[in-house]
This record gives sequence, structure tokens and C-alpha cells, in this order.
Amino acid sequence: MISKIFDRPLTVFSVSCLLALSACGDNDSKENRTLADGPGTQSIAALIAGSSELSSVEALIENAGLAETFDGIAAYTVFAPNDAALEELGDSFAGDEARPALVAILREHIVPGYLTRDDIVSAIESSGEPVEMQTMGAGTLTFSLNEGQLIVTTTDGDASSSVTEEMLGANGVVIPVDSVLKDIEPAA
Repeated sequence: MISKIFDRPLTVFSVSCLLALSACGDNDSKENRTLADGPGTQSIAALIAGSSELSSVEALIENAGLAETFDGIAAYTVFAPNDAALEELGDSFAGDEARPALVAILREHIVPGYLTRDDIVSAIESSGEPVEMQTMGAGTLTFSLNEGQLIVTTTDGDASSSVTEEMLGANGVVIPVDSVLKDIEPAA
């Protein structure tokens, strides 16, 4: 009798472990980058990979070695330049020697935390003036509204606007923008 009492929890535990382990695998394709099942649970990397307008920034993120970071659990908001904005880069950031400059550029497009467009607009409206956020790089992004359009201005004074709907993920938000938020200087 006593052995049957202990066998049942052990059996349940063993089956649970087997089910959990069966979900593990080495399939790390772009389509399978999720942190949980359900809507809005894809990682930032998967959201960017799934957007037809962000294929250039996806390639830059891969080249910079940041895809694993964006597959992680830390929350970021990425102001991702669309393909049209990145056309001017061409091949100037290809190769290992360009990686430091590429990472520096991408860091100026990232702020820590899970910030939606509505969060930013609410902060602007409640303060009655533009709001600033420190990037993961050395810069500051200033957010303002112009006729309902969210405008992002860099430390250098360059401005960009949000051009399409944001994408909400499990570990952050991707907000496509229409320009690069850092002066572009490829590595020599």
C-alpha cells in the first residue's frame, strides 16, 4: 500500500519530465523562434524575421551577432529601420571588420524595456512635451507627436517617423521607422 502511494507521484513526475523534454529540440529556424505558444509570444528576432519590410535589418542583426540577444528573455524595444531606410548601407557593413560599427549603429535603435507606441504617446501627452529615452548605445532618442504621428529624433537632430504598426513580442516590441537613427560611417 505504501509503495503505491509513492509510485503514483513518481510516475506523474516522470511523465511530466518526459513531456517537457520531448518539447526540447535543436530546431532553431527563424519561423520557430518563440518563447511560448500563443499570440504575441514570438521573440523580437522572430518578429523581425517574419516581416517583409525588415529583411535588411534582419541581415544586419544576424551579421552583428545580436539575433541570440533578441531571442532571449530580456525586454527591449527596437526601432527597426525599414528596408528603404537601409538601402544606402549597401555592402558597407559586410564582413567581420565592420561588426563593431554595425553593433554601434544597431544599439542606437534599441531602448531597454517593453514600450509600445501607446506607452510612448501616453508619456508625451501626460508630460505635455517630448520625452527622452536613453538608447543601449551612447545616444538619446527624443519622442514627439506631429499631427498624431510618432516622431523619433536622435541626439544629432536626425528625425524619423513610425511608418507601420508595431509588432508585439514576448520579449519586446519592434517599431519600424523610416530612417537610420545614427550617422552611418562604415569601418575603414
